[in-house]
Amino acid sequence: MPIALALLAAALLAPIAPQEAAFESNGVTIRYASAGSGEAVVLVHGWMGDSTMWGRDPAGNTKLEPAEGFRAIALDCRGHGKSGKPHDPAKYGAEMAEDVVRLLDHLDIRRAHLVGYSMGAFIVGHVVANHPERAISAIYGGQAPLLTGEAGSREVDALAKAVEEGNGLGPYLMEVRPALTRPQADALAKALYSGKDAKAWALAGQSFKGLEVKKEDLLRAGVPSLFIYGSKEPESTLRRVAALRKDLKEAEEKVLDGADHVAALRHPEFGATIVAFLKRHQGRLRN
Repeated sequence: MPIALALLAAALLAPIAPQEAAFESNGVTIRYASAGSGEAVVLVHGWMGDSTMWGRDPAGNTKLEPAEGFRAIALDCRGHGKSGKPHDPAKYGAEMAEDVVRLLDHLDIRRAHLVGYSMGAFIVGHVVANHPERAISAIYGGQAPLLTGEAGSREVDALAKAVEEGNGLGPYLMEVRPALTRPQADALAKALYSGKDAKAWALAGQSFKGLEVKKEDLLRAGVPSLFIYGSKEPESTLRRVAALRKDLKEAEEKVLDGADHVAALRHPEFGATIVAFLKRHQGRLRN
């Protein structure tokens, strides 16, 4: 797994054992890990992942390596990781973005840098559009905020169908990895997803429409932004990022040559680009 999207570079701080805690967010327990001191950087992981996406120790726990002058805070989104996993569709969508705002309230943090990858980019975009006063800057990794009418995913639909049919997640893997045979897919699904709450994942994915935002709200927010993604992302993602950047004229962009959606997290320029962006905007807004 990638190190703290790597808030960071080896030349910066030595690894710090993060503090793990939890709080209640509108009736759902949200777990988070925190390390370092300074301006807050909230890390929001992707769909079907958890906070260990940003770094994992040998025991499988979240490992954070914040750059000097920053406090890294990585949450498990509802439906994921060690956070609560409600099976009520109404508990997802915009509630996942509100969890970020409530986390800031819980920690008495007025503003933070927001870093989201994949689904996390949808969540960060919703926070920026609806609570711009809480964001110092925004980083969208591997995706762009969901604009009105853009929600919908064949992958999410495939997972939801597999969960509903109750024959394991092999059929889902065959949809996203067509080269797999059914026995291969079943074996891989058992290895990857045994003991996981796939129903909660499906509900979270099906709720993405609740994370859609209006383009004018993103423009009005005026939050400094960075889009960072691999050159081998799907054409649909590349088109969405390009279209949004035409309007967010001051947004920065970093294309990681040769990287796809997964490999981008391990690209040597990923963490360095994020750190440089954060440092450029450090101290932009003081409480």
